[in-house]
Amino acid sequence: MTCMEPDTIKRTLTGLELRIGSRLPWSVYSPQGTLLLTEGTLIRSEKQIESLLNIKAHYYRSTHPGVFAPSEEPKSATLKAGTFVITHTLLERLEDTFELRHQKEAGSAFIRRIMQLVFDIQAVCEENPDAMLGTMQLIVEAPHGLVHPLHAAMMCEVASCRMGRGPLDRFPLVAAALTHDLGMYELQQELFEQSSPLTPQQRQIIDEHPQKAYDLLLQREVTESRWLLPVLQHHERIDGSGYPAGLVGNNICRDARLLAITDCYSAMIRPRAYRNQVLPRDALREIFQQRGSTIDAALARLFIDVMGIFAPGTLVQLSGGELALVTGRGDNLDQPKLALITNRLGARLDSPRPFTLEDSREIKSIERIQDHAELIALLGHVWPAMTPIPSAF
Repeated sequence: MTCMEPDTIKRTLTGLELRIGSRLPWSVYSPQGTLLLTEGTLIRSEKQIESLLNIKAHYYRSTHPGVFAPSEEPKSATLKAGTFVITHTLLERLEDTFELRHQKEAGSAFIRRIMQLVFDIQAVCEENPDAMLGTMQLIVEAPHGLVHPLHAAMMCEVASCRMGRGPLDRFPLVAAALTHDLGMYELQQELFEQSSPLTPQQRQIIDEHPQKAYDLLLQREVTESRWLLPVLQHHERIDGSGYPAGLVGNNICRDARLLAITDCYSAMIRPRAYRNQVLPRDALREIFQQRGSTIDAALARLFIDVMGIFAPGTLVQLSGGELALVTGRGDNLDQPKLALITNRLGARLDSPRPFTLEDSREIKSIERIQDHAELIALLGHVWPAMTPIPSAF
């Protein structure tokens, strides 16, 4: 944190104009180096601004060419947005949509907003699927009740696209992924931060949440069974050990079996108060080991093929001591595409350097991104800037 590379400028927040409705143009850290907010986060209240100023936070301005600060007004339709900005926009719109879940007076607005989100997810995943999947793994400060369903939705979209399914065929599954945990939305962040055992009331909410989400969608006049069934069945397991109905094998719809895999993976790789993050490679190994028992074997192999042995967004240390970020899968599962972030001495490079790793044995270890939070200001720029999506519906 004390050594600034040429492409990064450190400033206190007194030099950065913060106003409600604007997006942070750069990632913000505490003086101790803790990541507070990533680039693209929307400033929503005076209280948020006050809290940042009170802790004397710092921002890191990355000056990579071709990347436009989110607070700048677009001068032409050709301007691009960083993947952090796009992800935060989707998270904010998902939060606004979830606020309508119990409002009967909102009419069909809830369904319309979910449908628009699906269209936008399909668009960004078509443009650069690895960038979106990787960025979702790097967003560590967003509420679990938002980042988890968005991550699951993107993984479902990319996996089902790789299966050769058309956009309209994929649409209900992505909508289901966005809404599969609505039955426990209010409880999710509490559970994410809780280190004590579940209370009986919490256990009941968890056990009932697939049915509650299904019922809530019915109340919002969702009638498409290909949307509803994956929501109801995403905790069923092919050996009959799941819930709420204990269904077995092909009695569980195929989309629910795929959603179950993305749901498990996204939950495992995010740290909880009671445990550290499960490293992405270990999460993929767990899915592989469960294939054919609790998890559909063919879909498990497809999922690992989509993600690669080293999933996009995985931080690795190479045998020479350099740190690199996995940006995508190469032609072979064990030959990932990487972006070199630091040199052998640990100093940040002027800009990430892309390359394809020819031998995965050169990867010495998988690193936890939380242990290298000072790098996140750069990691959002390892992928090319993309076509922006509207901030509001």
